[in-house]
Amino acid sequence: MSLKYRIAVKERNLDAILSMFAPDAVIETPLRGTCKVRPYHEWLFENVKRSTVEVQNVFQALNGDITIAIHSRYRWLLNNDKTIEFGGMSLFEFTPDRTKIRKMTTFYDTSLVRSELAQAMSPG
Repeated sequence: MSLKYRIAVKERNLDAILSMFAPDAVIETPLRGTCKVRPYHEWLFENVKRSTVEVQNVFQALNGDITIAIHSRYRWLLNNDKTIEFGGMSLFEFTPDRTKIRKMTTFYDTSLVRSELAQAMSPG
């Protein structure tokens, strides 16, 4: 499921992304806080021309939860044609039947990302 998600984000396929999440799913990110799936991805696609993810490690919960954590390097091509790269983790929590993502939480250092996004979003 996480591979399908990464492909859908890379292809900017919002319908495919939405189909992977439970109707009440949420996304938590350092830049956007907690938000619904559609508004988060609309924001991402509005501000990032291309997003690629290089998976470095995958971890599965040992407590019986249906959760995986993916350690990755992210590469974003911003609207001002500047590329930023940063490392982080995405935590995917699934529905009990394992068919949908019920929550995605991302962790990364926002210091570089926040300043570069601000410049890309500035008029001029």
